[in-house]
Amino acid sequence: MQELRIHGVSKRYGHFTALEPTDLTVAAGEFVTLLGPSGSGKTTLLSLIAGLAEPDSGRILLDGVDVSGLPAHRRGLGMVFQNYALFPHMTVAENVAFGLQTRRLAAAEVQDKVQRALTMVRLEALAHRVPKELSGGQQQRVALARALAYQPAIVLMDEPLGALDRNLREEMKFEIARLHRELGTSVVYVTHDQEEALVLSDRICLMNRARVEQIDPPETLYFRPQTRFAAEFLGESNLLDCTVSRTPNQPLAQITVTSLGLNLQHDAPAANGPALLMLRPESIEIETPLHPAPADALRLQGVLMERIFLGPMTRLLVRIGSSELKILKRTTSMHELRGLELGTPVDIWLDPERCHILKA
Repeated sequence: MQELRIHGVSKRYGHFTALEPTDLTVAAGEFVTLLGPSGSGKTTLLSLIAGLAEPDSGRILLDGVDVSGLPAHRRGLGMVFQNYALFPHMTVAENVAFGLQTRRLAAAEVQDKVQRALTMVRLEALAHRVPKELSGGQQQRVALARALAYQPAIVLMDEPLGALDRNLREEMKFEIARLHRELGTSVVYVTHDQEEALVLSDRICLMNRARVEQIDPPETLYFRPQTRFAAEFLGESNLLDCTVSRTPNQPLAQITVTSLGLNLQHDAPAANGPALLMLRPESIEIETPLHPAPADALRLQGVLMERIFLGPMTRLLVRIGSSELKILKRTTSMHELRGLELGTPVDIWLDPERCHILKA
C-alpha cells in the first residue's frame, strides 16, 4: 500500500482550464471517490494521477517519490475503465495475464497470480472463455482481476460501472466494496453517481468547475455540506434563506427563517447576517397520534400539496407560509397513506440538531 499526495496539480488545454491547482492526499488503504458533474475536473485529475496526461504545474508523489514525469507504465498503478478494454481475441485468463507478462514475470508466477486474481473476483470457472461469452458484469470482473493481478499499490477506476444496467451496478458496487475490504488496496474512483460514492468511499472529493469543492467522509459531506453546490448536488435538500444573529459570549446563535415563521437556536459557526438553513427531506417528521413530536421539537403546520409513492418511501411536498418543504417519509402501510390527502393540513416537526447552517 502507498500514500498518494497531490500538490498544486493543474491542467489547461489552450485557454480552457480543465483543473485548477489542486491538493489531495489519499492515505494507504483508503478509498477516495472523485465525484462531480460532467466537466468538473474529476476525470482530468484521474488522468494526471495515472500518467495519461502531464500536469502544467504541481507534483504527484507516491510514498514521497515524485512520479509526475514518469510514464503511465512505470507508476505501478492498476487501472479499470468504463469500457473494460478487454482484448476480444484473448481468453479471460489471457486478458488477466497480459499485464503480468509485459512485466516479464516467470510463467509459473504469472499462472499463480492469474489464478489468485480470478479467485478474488469469483471467475476461476470461466478462465477459458472469451469476452463475448461473458455478461457485462463478468467482463467488468475480468477488468478488475487484470488491474489487481500484479498487486498494485493503488487502483484507479474511471466510471467502472457506467456501462452496466441497474441490477448489475448494484451487484458490482458491493463486489468492489468487498475487494477493497479484503485487499486493503488504495483506490481512487471516479463517478457522477451519488449512491456509488456514498456506499464505497472512505472520503468523497466533491469537484465543481475544475476545482475541489469539499473533501470529507460521506456522512459529513451529506449532513454538513460547506457550500450550496455541495448541499444540492449530493441528495435532495431544502435550502431556506435565514438570518443569523449572534450575541457575544453566547454559545448558540439565533436563527430566523422568515418564510416559515420559524426561530431556533443553533450552534452555527456562520457569521451574523444572511445564511442558508438546510434540511434533508428525511430529517423532517410528520406528526401523528402514533408518532407525536418530542417536547423540545419545532412544530409547524402546512398544507399537503403533493404526494408521490416510491415504494418503501413516500415523497411529500408541504406548503408552509411562502415556502414549500420536500419531505421523505418511510411508507409503513396503505392505511397511513390514505391519511395523507392532498389539500389537507399536515403537522410536521423538526429537531434543531438536524438543521444545518451554511453560507448564503
